[in-house]
Amino acid sequence: MAVQRVDPTRLRRGRLVSVAVVAVAVAFSPTVAPLIDRLLHPPQTAPLTLPLLSTPPSTSAEVQAYARQVQTFQSALDELQVGERRRVTLSEQHFQVFLQAWPLLGDARTQALLTLLTAEIRNQNQARGRRSVFSSPEAALNNAEDWLRFLSWATVPSHAPNRVPRAGLRGAAELEAAAPVPMAVRTVLGHAQDIRAAASAAHLAPGMLAAIVDNEQSGQGKLYGLAGVLRTLTDTVALRTSESLGESGLSGNLSQTVGLAQMSWQDALLQKSRFHELGLNLGQPFPENEAEARRALSNARAGLLLTASRMVGYLDEQEGKSARPHISAQTYFTGPGWHNNPALLSSGQTWPYAWNGFFKACLYGVLLAD
Repeated sequence: MAVQRVDPTRLRRGRLVSVAVVAVAVAFSPTVAPLIDRLLHPPQTAPLTLPLLSTPPSTSAEVQAYARQVQTFQSALDELQVGERRRVTLSEQHFQVFLQAWPLLGDARTQALLTLLTAEIRNQNQARGRRSVFSSPEAALNNAEDWLRFLSWATVPSHAPNRVPRAGLRGAAELEAAAPVPMAVRTVLGHAQDIRAAASAAHLAPGMLAAIVDNEQSGQGKLYGLAGVLRTLTDTVALRTSESLGESGLSGNLSQTVGLAQMSWQDALLQKSRFHELGLNLGQPFPENEAEARRALSNARAGLLLTASRMVGYLDEQEGKSARPHISAQTYFTGPGWHNNPALLSSGQTWPYAWNGFFKACLYGVLLAD
């Protein structure tokens, strides 16, 4: 398909207009001003104190399951040259995390959690030159326990005889207030139907896709994920500029990613062949240029389908097409990791986006009933 050449003079004029629009909007917009004020003066709320999570007695089946992780964990401690007394304490806490996670997450997700913990602790070895989330094994284990306490409070009835995790125990605002990190539960649950539909069509775990949306949307005003207080504004400016001039120009540099899951319009255009392969239906003609891709990504249903298609491509590369459907517990970490930074994930590194994404996926796996 021939690409129409854009007049350079018109393009330069469009770029200047884009800059002017952004500057004026930031200075005077009644929509942007409250966002900036909220960023500079975040509301102060007292943190909720969640009940401590009890450690149930171990069974022979649990001990056998835990034994699969002992050697790799101890090897990670060897790399850090942990002393004997500290090793005993860490080993006890590691086993405690396992016992707390097992009834809450089930075997597969518990094993995935322990694998993630081992990777994180290995990455704390400075000789490896890798990123890690925490500076010590204690901090990693403590944070895992904080997440497990939150997940139990959020999904397990406290007085029910059968303490099986289920949805509907807490309101979205409650969950956001009690979460260990900023979360966008209201946004995710507001798009639950679209998330389930996209995950089902692409044969992915809904909780994993929901975790990606949460990571991106909870970044509003927090510089977390790819979000920011001016995102909606810059997305709109870039879309309008690309529609009128054929490309977004400078405004596009401020809006590289679009939509609930913050996917780039360039990646969206690359999904056409995989859409055909997976039998996905966008519900509209597949985008052929920047403006159409931005418009599609701005639509919740279409944007999530494009994001899910891209995720299948990444997981095919990592696990192989033979592993489809990609719904294993391991994807609760690798999915958000691939979405955010494939280079970090493929080199075995751990970082907050992917670490928190794992636990968020565990939560949404219950709330969206994976």
